[in-house]
This record gives sequence, C-alpha cells and structure tokens, in this order.
Amino acid sequence: MSDALSFDSVSFSYNGERVVDNVSFSIAEGEIVCLLGPSGCGKTTCLRLAAGMEKPDDGAISLGGEVVSTSAHVAPPETRHIGFLFQEFALFPHLSVFDNICFGLNGMPPQEQKARALELLKEVGLSGFADKFPNSLSGGEQQRAALARALAPSPRLVLMDEPFSNLDPQLRDRMRDLTLRLLKQVGAAGLVVTHDAADALRMANRIAVQSAGKILQMDKPETVYRQPKQAEVATMFGTVNFFKTEGGIYGARPRDIALSGNDDDFSFTGAITHRRSMGDGWLCAIEGENGESHEAQLSGEVAPDKGTHKFFVPQARLMLFKE
Repeated sequence: MSDALSFDSVSFSYNGERVVDNVSFSIAEGEIVCLLGPSGCGKTTCLRLAAGMEKPDDGAISLGGEVVSTSAHVAPPETRHIGFLFQEFALFPHLSVFDNICFGLNGMPPQEQKARALELLKEVGLSGFADKFPNSLSGGEQQRAALARALAPSPRLVLMDEPFSNLDPQLRDRMRDLTLRLLKQVGAAGLVVTHDAADALRMANRIAVQSAGKILQMDKPETVYRQPKQAEVATMFGTVNFFKTEGGIYGARPRDIALSGNDDDFSFTGAITHRRSMGDGWLCAIEGENGESHEAQLSGEVAPDKGTHKFFVPQARLMLFKE
C-alpha cells in the first residue's frame, strides 16, 4: 500500500532563506502526523508544499505513490484530492453552510450531493444549520462546518493548519476528538501543523518536531515526549529543568520531580523559594545549590515547606542530552 503523503529530501527557499531544509517524512494511509514547532520554523510551508501551493527547490513530494511535486513540475491543488482545514475556517461568506459543504461535490449528482451534505451536517452536530450563513455561526460552529466541507469529497488526505487555535480549551478538546473520529470514518490520513504540543499529543500517531526548516525528531508521541533526542525537542512540550553533571546534561519535567524517592533515583538539593496552588498540586520555584533555577510540580493537598529539600527524579523519567 502506498503512503498517503511522502516528502523525499524536500527543500524550499523564500527570499534567499532556506525555510524547508532537506525534509523527508511519510504519512501512511489513515495515519495522523503532526508537524510541531515554533512560528517560522517551516511547518506551514511544508503544508503549502504538500497542497501544491508552492514548488520545491529540490526533492519530490508524492501522494498515494504518485509524484505530484518536483522542481520541474507541480500538480495543481484541485487535482490532488485533498481536504483543507485552516485556523481561520475559510468558509465562503456568501454561501450557506449547506452550499459550502457541497462546493467540493460538483461532480456528484444533485441528490447525492444533498444526501452527503446532510449526512455530514448530522455527523458534526449542525443538522439545523444548513440554511445559515457563516457570519451567523459561532467559532465552534464555523469550525465544524469547515470540517464537514473538508471531508465531503472523501479525500485521501486532509491538511490542517493550526485548526483549533481559535477555539477555547474545552471546545478545542471536543473538536480534536470529533476530527479524529471523522477522519477515521472516511479513512483519510491527516497532516496537522501546530505549535501546540497538546494538539500533537492528543491527535497524532506520530509527531515530527521541526526547527529552522529541519525535522529534528519524528516518532510516536510517547517516544518524542519521554525520549527526546535534543533539548530543543524536549522544550517543545513545556518547561524542562536542566542539570549539568559529569555524566552529561540531564533534563526533568516539573511533574517528574518529587520530595521522596529511591536510592537509584537522580537527586539534587535546592530550596523552595515560591509555591503556588495548581488545584491538584503545587507549582514550586526552586533555587539550586549553584544558584540555578528549577521548577517542580509537587503533588499533595498541603503546601510543601519553603526552604531546603532533597528532590528526586526516577531514572525512567530522566532525559539525557549530549553537550
């Protein structure tokens, strides 16, 4: 079976700057891959290259085993049988929700178009919204309508650019789950571009961490999170405490630090200088023996005492980085 999408040594420059640098990765049929990275790292450019909106300087891009982009030729977006879901929803303001969904179904008989559109409206919880226009919808309703439109032609691949960043946290969780369910239902693969680690961890089968145009690491979410190859990869998922020792540089996430542990745990001494309740624990600022600053999220209903303590990190939770 051919991959839904494949990048083979793809590079792209803009105004003389290399923004995508020798990128190679693939997405299997039905797989969800997240490109995770900060603004300006090249992830949205990768999405545009996959869509056929940009032409690579080097390398090749394939869809379903067919080469669609090289430096010599780019198949136009409308021939690629892909869906799009964007941060700004991108619904046509002059069309009703129903007509927005039918927009990509022009080759289908009218009755089949109607049946498909009504089916998707029901799936996304917008059965009573067919005749409404985008400006009358809430942000969440617009996103659900945009999702229905993206999936209407049963694409083999859906490209998503920061699709949930305009939604409040609770709605964002529901939209992630709905999107995953419907992608699986139609058998589509997905490429999600995001700077939000929560999006990547919740949605992806694999995460590709990108920086300065390069893919630093690509693996299962739990592997990238727990076994990052570089400090830069580790910090994409939140705060990391770094400890320079004779054995190298160690990293530990705040939630992996505790006030008790075993003899074989990594340990360090420091003073709690500030603490703040997080509801189910305490976020503590720690000053190390050499004056370095650390952060720990300690469990317990009672606030830990300020002052000097010995802290522990289980070996399984410890990250090691080369200098």
